Order: sequence, then structure tokens, then C-alpha cells
Amino acid sequence: MSNHGDETKLPLVDLPLAVVTVREMGAVSVRFDGIEVPPPIHAEHWSRAQFGELLDSLTQQRSRTIRLEVRESDGSVFTEIIHARRGNSETADMATPSAPEPDSRRARRGHPPRLIEITGGGFIQGEDVLVAIPVSTAEGDDSGVARAVIDLDQLTSQVREVALIGYVSGRIVTERLP
Repeated sequence: MSNHGDETKLPLVDLPLAVVTVREMGAVSVRFDGIEVPPPIHAEHWSRAQFGELLDSLTQQRSRTIRLEVRESDGSVFTEIIHARRGNSETADMATPSAPEPDSRRARRGHPPRLIEITGGGFIQGEDVLVAIPVSTAEGDDSGVARAVIDLDQLTSQVREVALIGYVSGRIVTERLP
């Protein structure tokens, strides 16, 4: 029997903390529970393009949950909990490896990917460049704010153009798709 005055104490959850700092030129440094995480052997530093590889490394291939804090060069900070994948046990996973999850609808339907290369000049050497697929356009209002409403069905059916956007240079290159 418990007294009404007793407080139930919940255990504290202590998740490993990964702090990712993005510098001006897109170089990324990482500390995991206060210890610097070296980049892959072939790289001088981590980059935005390696973010998936970095998350896999920090989460031990998504087998442990971590708290992720991303500090951008403009001062903004984003925090996220990256959850481990649920599974029966590591030994069960090793005994019966599952097929990799297809990366796109086309792959899930069994069609081979159709690839196209997009190139553009005017970017700064080593700069991270965003590859964007515009689905619509928006117009800025009197205060300079643009609002976009996106029909999620357009994400695959209405692709007509690709944009390369430099994070540092601000350079934008667009190319119409065939």
C-alpha cells in the first residue's frame, strides 16, 4: 500500500548526445558525448553530403537511440531524437538478414532507376550544393514572405526541373528535365 504523499520517481533517461557543428563552408565537426568523432579515413572532415553515413556511425547502424543536436553556422540549433530500429534481437537480425528497403517508389515496383546527371558552374570549391526538385513556385508578399502549399502527390508526378543551390555562394543553377 502506498501513502498519498509518496511521489513516484521515474528513472532518468540518459541518451548519448551527438553535437554536429556545421561551419561556414559546409565542413562538419562532430562530438559524441564530448569526444571528437573523426571523419572517414578518405575525408579531411565530415560534410553535409555524409550526414546519413554519420548518423549510421553514431547510432551503430541504427541499433541505439541518440539525441542529436545540429548547430548551423548561422547560429540556429536543431535537436532531434534518432530512434533505434525496432527488432527482436541482434542475433536474429544476423541470422536472417532482411532485404534492403527500396529507396524509391520505382524501386519498390521493380523498375530499374533511370538516372540523369545535372551539372552547373559558379560554385565555391568544396561548397555543399543542395539538389532540389521544385514542385511549384510561390510569390513573395509585400513583407517579403513567401508561402508554399505542396500537394504531396506532386513530389513524383510533376517533376520537370532540378535546381542546384550553393549553401555558401547562393548560386542557383536550374535545368529542365527531358
